[in-house]
Amino acid sequence: MPGPPAAGVNELTAPYAPILADTARHRWYFLKEGFSPAFVTHALETEATEPGQLLVDPFSGGGTVPLTGAMTGRPVAAFEVNPFLHFVSNSKLLTTDCRDLRRSATNVLQSMEHPVKSPLEGVSTFTEGNRWGRWLFPLPVIRAFEAGKQQVNRVADARSRSLLKLALIGAAMDCCNATRDGKCLRFRKGWTDRQASAGRLRSRFESRIGEIATDLEEAPLDDVETQLVKGDARTQIAATKGQFRLCVTSPPYLNSFDYSDVYRPELFLGDFVASTKDLMQIRLRTIRSHVQASWKRPTRDEFGVMYRKCIESLREVADGLWDKRLATMVQAYFEDMDDVLRALRGRALPTGTVWLVVSTSAYGGVEIPVDLILADIGQQAGWFLREVEVLRYLRSSSQHVENGEDPKGAIKLRESLLIFDAQGGSRKSVARVLCDG
Repeated sequence: MPGPPAAGVNELTAPYAPILADTARHRWYFLKEGFSPAFVTHALETEATEPGQLLVDPFSGGGTVPLTGAMTGRPVAAFEVNPFLHFVSNSKLLTTDCRDLRRSATNVLQSMEHPVKSPLEGVSTFTEGNRWGRWLFPLPVIRAFEAGKQQVNRVADARSRSLLKLALIGAAMDCCNATRDGKCLRFRKGWTDRQASAGRLRSRFESRIGEIATDLEEAPLDDVETQLVKGDARTQIAATKGQFRLCVTSPPYLNSFDYSDVYRPELFLGDFVASTKDLMQIRLRTIRSHVQASWKRPTRDEFGVMYRKCIESLREVADGLWDKRLATMVQAYFEDMDDVLRALRGRALPTGTVWLVVSTSAYGGVEIPVDLILADIGQQAGWFLREVEVLRYLRSSSQHVENGEDPKGAIKLRESLLIFDAQGGSRKSVARVLCDG
């Protein structure tokens, strides 16, 4: 691996440095997986991009890249398959009259004082009375939320309606009995005795609207062109209008996490899905990084020497893995990323650059060096590899070791930054260099 960090990433500009509470617009909806705005700005400055040059993010999540681009005068093309996250991204770029927003918010607050029955009552773990004995929302909260949502839907201005909806969903999640913890929702300690009230919901909604209104006034956005596409980057990138100067992105990690399930409450609260069948359709359009869906089987596997070595080792221990489909999942993941990198290469300017943040993985004691394999794949797709930089090492879990042994003996995972250029020098595979060395 390279020596000192050539890209100059530090604690402040790291991809997932905490978003400060006073970070305008970004704070409207916090996503733990979201990029740090400082990292995106760092990439823009390092690559000497200029206002007017297109910025791209194929996996935009909560919208940090498109928002940072818009706030610095860069047109943006961003893609997100999860309809709730696409809604979050789009909402952070909106502008509307603050006085009208506050008046509408007052009406929503008044409506929540007259709760109505929610269609989510009795659905899965949303409310009390299910067979699991755990529930996400107290009944007074979910009914006050429903009353507020109905009032939001009556607001005439589409921009205000979106911002009100964003604040209301955020307020509901502030009152949830569970919090996001990595790949799942984890119930708070002592949650049964500390459940939120309808008053708490109203208070959190009012607070969130206050933040949005303040930022609308103090952090206005210039009229910058944005293409926020709700869809699969693997098929949508080719239709991007214009060629990009810089891509800053982080695809789903190859860690068997179902990211769509993590945001299941918001998907249902906001009527982005109406059933588990709808949720499954979202899963089937995401990068194949987990086994919680019946994916189409991959057909390609020419991804370089590093990939070939690890996939052979993984298949040798397949019978001892917690899911025998993991080797197929790994193959499918790299097939998907090959499609993404090739699509990006087709839309890049001659001076185009990609900053790609990824994480390695391991199953059954077999390391999957995702960064090095993607280095090979990127070069096969026509990119020139400038840099592979380790950003940090990650905590391992029991799934990374052989036969579920003590995680203390697990393979240490790393989070890495890959930088590809559209033009450059030697294209010799970095994975092969490491093997030869």
